[in-house]
This record gives sequence, C-alpha cells and structure tokens, in this order.
Amino acid sequence: MFLVLTLLVPAVTVYADDWGMGQANARLPHPSMFRPVSTPAQDISTLAVFVLMVTTAIFVIVSALLTYSVIRFRARPGDGSEPPQLYGSAPVEFAWTAVPVLIVFVLILTTARSVYTVQAARRPPRSVAVRVVGHQWWWEFQYPELGIVTANELHVPLSDPRDPLPTFLELTSADVVHSFWVPQLAGKTDVIPNRTNVMTHPLR
Repeated sequence: MFLVLTLLVPAVTVYADDWGMGQANARLPHPSMFRPVSTPAQDISTLAVFVLMVTTAIFVIVSALLTYSVIRFRARPGDGSEPPQLYGSAPVEFAWTAVPVLIVFVLILTTARSVYTVQAARRPPRSVAVRVVGHQWWWEFQYPELGIVTANELHVPLSDPRDPLPTFLELTSADVVHSFWVPQLAGKTDVIPNRTNVMTHPLR
C-alpha cells in the first residue's frame, strides 16, 4: 500500500501542477506571494516578510537561551546537591510580560495599516473594470466596457507609473462561496452570492 502511494503521489502532483489545462500551464511559474506584481500584493508581501523576521528572531533568541540554560546549568557527574531555589523575580517577570505585549502591539499596528490600505481602495477614475463571477468549478471574467468574456483567464494591463492604468475587480458568485486568490496580485478574497466584493490592482 505504501509503495502504491509512493508512486501515485508524484503522478498526482504533476497533474495538479498542470491543472488539466494543457502543457502551457505547466511552464508557468508557480504563484507566490513573495513575487508581487501589484501594489496591494507588495504591501501584503512586505507585511509577511516583516512578521516572518520578527518570529524568526523570537525563535532564535528563545532557542539560544534555552540551549545555554540546558548546557550551563545541567547536572554535573557526582554532584547530587540541590540547586538554589529562587522564587520570583520582578525584573524578569516584567520583561517577559512587557516584551511580548510590545511585540504583539507592533504586529497589530502594522497588520491593521496593511489591511486598511488594501481594503480601503476605491475604483480609480481611469481603470479597467472586470467583473469576476465564481462558478462550480470555473471562473468567469467579464470586461463590460470592452464586451469581452473569458473563462479561467484574467488579463490585466501593465501599469506605467507615469500613466497608471489599474484594474478594478468586482467579485461575486453565481452559486456557492468561493475564494479568489491570485498571490501575485493581492490576498485571498471570499466570493459570496448576492454580495459584491471589490479589489483594485495597480500593476507595478
């Protein structure tokens, strides 16, 4: 059974990478939030990298202190004495309370700023309007101003900073709740029946 699963997983992975859409899709780079091509995605990627750096620093510091304590205060051969018993330390208790609170406060502020920046965007006066409709099991992209409808393919113009041309998406569903996510453009957004969510993508 294990051998069958071992042989089956690579085949499923190859097919999943292609999504059954032909060899052309297999040559496309895998989507990644760490390769942003729009302003909202850049904000999300910057926040993700910042949080990753903070948590990595916490992990390294805690691991280093733990390793030092285990080595420095380990039981020595032949030493059966009881170590000193310390009960409470105001400076230490203040530090391990204040520092995490400060870290969480900073993370909350940076996250709230990024969320507001992404979600508070309104449709720019000059933009390409795209209506996105989620279906089971495909996406419909309508360009009402251009009279074009595509299936499973979103085409957006590159935006020149000297002459910006952002893309404004209106997301809705024809049946059930879907999740629309193009990592290079923005974060995941729920697509809900009888409700319209919006996204603005000025490409860099």
